[in-house]
Amino acid sequence: MSRIKRKEMINKDRTDLSLARQCKLLKVSRSSLYYVPVGFDAETLELMSEIDRIFTKFPFLAAVK
Repeated sequence: MSRIKRKEMINKDRTDLSLARQCKLLKVSRSSLYYVPVGFDAETLELMSEIDRIFTKFPFLAAVK
């Protein structure tokens, strides 16, 4: 069974079995229950694109200390 399917089996409303115990039984990291991925805004994506463009054009500059 995949990690995603096991994670979906965890019931946060269940009171007789703690989240920690459910995670342990299903072999899912407890911290993954609370993690919310953060997206990138347009400005960050633009900056990342510019860095990639420069690095692609001048890859030898990355070796300069």
